[in-house]
Amino acid sequence: MKGKILAFFLAVFWATGLSPKAQAEKFTIGFQPYDTISYQVAVNAELGLWKKYMPEGTELEFTPALQGSIVANNMLAGKAVAGYMSIMPATILASKDEQAEIKIAASLGMSEGTRCSVVLVRKDAPQFKSVEELARWLDGKTIAAPKGSASDQYLRRFFNKHNVKPKEYLNQSIEVIATNFRIGKLDAASVWEPTVSRIADNVGEGYVRIAADGSAADNYDLGVLVLRNDFIQKNPAAAKGYVRSELEAQRYLLDPANQKNVIEMVAKYATGIDNNVLWYSIYGQVPADRTNPIREWKSFYFNKLERENIEAVAPFLYSEKVIDKPKLKDWVVDDSIAREVFKEAGYAPVDDEATLGYVFGAKAEDSPFK
Repeated sequence: MKGKILAFFLAVFWATGLSPKAQAEKFTIGFQPYDTISYQVAVNAELGLWKKYMPEGTELEFTPALQGSIVANNMLAGKAVAGYMSIMPATILASKDEQAEIKIAASLGMSEGTRCSVVLVRKDAPQFKSVEELARWLDGKTIAAPKGSASDQYLRRFFNKHNVKPKEYLNQSIEVIATNFRIGKLDAASVWEPTVSRIADNVGEGYVRIAADGSAADNYDLGVLVLRNDFIQKNPAAAKGYVRSELEAQRYLLDPANQKNVIEMVAKYATGIDNNVLWYSIYGQVPADRTNPIREWKSFYFNKLERENIEAVAPFLYSEKVIDKPKLKDWVVDDSIAREVFKEAGYAPVDDEATLGYVFGAKAEDSPFK
């Protein structure tokens, strides 16, 4: 009798499409639509690239946030299995391994400090002839950054290196910073793209200008994909499949022929920002007078430079009393999945170093949205 009942229910499952195999696994991905390190998430979501590589029946929900620290909090709370953020919030997140084990799993892109390592000053600030002249002007000024972000890390390094003593160093969101520049309540700040291009004088509103980039404090920008370790352990095929789809999304974004399509997809998530600004925020030359044509590069897994950058962050944050340990645990930085899918995609590193591609900064007049 029991066998007949089981057979009956299995027949119902198959007839209705509710077979045990078809029961969906649903995962949440945390990202920042208002940050260029997350632009490929829009590509992945809109083109459905993840469906090609993740197990059949998988469902993904892409959950937006304004900055990496919010994504990090959602991951700690178990509300997301993967997240897109800069290395500073990723390091803070990974340092809390007693709450959740987080792995720093792949590179989202790196620059010489042109994405979120910039000093923005009000439009009527002097034209500074040197970084030291800028630093002395910043003494006694009201300065802001979203605390816990890569921009916060940059300003802290800038202040330390150049002995800057602000009147106030405020914790403000990117939107509050933009508003306070408009109404004249801020002297300087650091934020990330696309807010930089939206409010600066390259292609945006012109309330501020870029006075220094990452080179002023030897600060690279690195974005990373982080994964909950329990997600990797319990769902290895899904974890690997998602990382594989991230590689495809990065390749699509790097192809110059896709720039217009990329920005039109991003615009569905980063609402309220002009397409021309969105394009310049990732494909334009920042600062505009920069001589190095490379805006950023995407290595996908961690080369020597990325690893050195990651290793330097925890001791710095510890010295600033942001985290309570000077070094992340050895298992945290683990790009083994990224390396595996990189190889399976047909790429071969040279002396263990590899790069998917480069973004070469273009002039504003080259925009397809002009």
